Amino acid sequence: MNIVQFFRILWARRWIILPAFLVCVATAALVVQFLPERYRATTRLVLETFKPDPVTGQVMNSQFMRAYVQTQTELIEDYGTAGRVVDELGWANDPANIAAFNASPSAATGDIRRWLAKQIIANTNANVIEGSNILEISYSDSSPDRAERIANMIRTAFLAQSLAAKRDAASKSADWYTQQAESARQALLAAVEARTAFVKKSGIVLTETGSDIDTQKLTQLTGQAAIPAAPVIASGGMGPAQLQLAQIDQQIQQAATNLGPNHPAFQALQRQRAVYAKAAAQERAQAGGGGGSAQSAIQSAANAQRARVLGNREDVDKLAQLQRDVSLKQDQYMKAAQRVADLRLEASSNDTGMSTLSEASAPDSPYYPKVPMIIGGAAGFGLGLGLLVALLVELLGRRVRSPEDLETAVDAPVLGVVQSRASLSARLRRAHETLGETAESHGAAVN
Repeated sequence: MNIVQFFRILWARRWIILPAFLVCVATAALVVQFLPERYRATTRLVLETFKPDPVTGQVMNSQFMRAYVQTQTELIEDYGTAGRVVDELGWANDPANIAAFNASPSAATGDIRRWLAKQIIANTNANVIEGSNILEISYSDSSPDRAERIANMIRTAFLAQSLAAKRDAASKSADWYTQQAESARQALLAAVEARTAFVKKSGIVLTETGSDIDTQKLTQLTGQAAIPAAPVIASGGMGPAQLQLAQIDQQIQQAATNLGPNHPAFQALQRQRAVYAKAAAQERAQAGGGGGSAQSAIQSAANAQRARVLGNREDVDKLAQLQRDVSLKQDQYMKAAQRVADLRLEASSNDTGMSTLSEASAPDSPYYPKVPMIIGGAAGFGLGLGLLVALLVELLGRRVRSPEDLETAVDAPVLGVVQSRASLSARLRRAHETLGETAESHGAAVN
C-alpha cells in the first residue's frame, strides 16, 4: 500500500473519521464548562545562603547548599507550617469544617487540625527557581482572594517556623555548652588551687615568661660574669655561696624536724647543700689566697645561683607542668564560654536567613482548566480514534478503489482503465432508471 492508496482509504472513510473528531471536540468543550476553576497565587523568598551569619560570621559551604535548599522546600510542605496556617485561619472551629471532618474516614483519628493541614499541603507547592536562590511558594484554590491570603499566610508561617526551629536548636546547644563550660570552670579552679598549693609549698614563683625567678637571676649573673672587671680587694665577710649554704642548713634543720629524711623535699635540700658547699669551698679558697675581685665574686654568686637552680629544677618542672595545665583548662573554659555567649545571642536573634522578595497577589485568570490544551488534546484524540476505526473497518471490508487495488486483489496486471465521463449524480440517476425499467418489465412478464 502506497501513500496514495492510504489517502484514498481515508477519504473514502471520512464519514467515520470526521464524526469521531467532532464528537471528541464537542465532548471536551462540554466537559470544560463543568470543570471547577482553580487559581494559583505565588509568593517568593530569597535564601540568603551567601550572607555571613550575623552571630558567628560563618558562610554556608557550597557542599551543603543543595541539602539546605531541599530542607527548606520540605519544611514549607510540612505539618508544622500548615498547622500554623490552620490555627491562624480558625478552620478547626468552623462548623462546616467540623461536619466535613466527621463525615470523612479520618474522623476516627479525632485530629481535625491535621486533617485540615493535609488539605493545605495538598494545594501547596514549593520549589527553587533553577539557577537562583529564590524560593517560590504557591497555593491553589477555587477563589483567587483565598489563594492570595493563604499563600501569604504560608510564607509567614514558614518564616516563623524556621525562626522558632533555629532558636530552639541554638537554645538546646547553649544549654549543653553551658554544662561543658561549668565543668571546664570547675576543672580550672581545681588546677589553680593545685598550682597555688605547690607554690606555697615549694616557694617557687614563675614569671610571665614561664621561667622562675632563680633562673632569671642566674641569667643576669652569668651575663655579668662574662664582662671583665677591675680587681678589688676581697672583704673579710662571707661570700654569696656561703650565705646560701647557711640558709640551706637552716632549711634542712626545719625539714628534718617537720618532714623527715625520706621526704622528697628534704632530699632536694640535701642535693642543693652539696652544690652550695662546693661553691662555698671555692670562695673560701679564693679568700684564703689573699686574691679576690668583683669578677670572682660575681662568678661565685653565679655558681651559687646555678646550684640553687639545679637543686630546684624538679620543683620548677612540676610547677611549669601545673601552669600548662592551668593554661589549657583556661583556654577550654574560655572557648566554651564564648560558644555559650554566641548561641545565646543566636537564640535571641530574629534573623532567619531569608527575606521576602514579593508577596502573593490575587490572580486575574485561573490556571485550571487550560481550555486550549484540553480542546487540542481532545481534537488529537478524536482524530486518532477516527483514523484507527477507519483503518479497522477498511481491513474488515477491503474494496477496490484504484487500479493498484485491483492488481493487488487479482494478482494480475491491469491492461486498461475505462473511466466514465459522467458525473456521479448522472451515474446514480442512470442506475436508478435502469433499476426502475427492470422492475417494470419483470411485473409485465408476471402478468
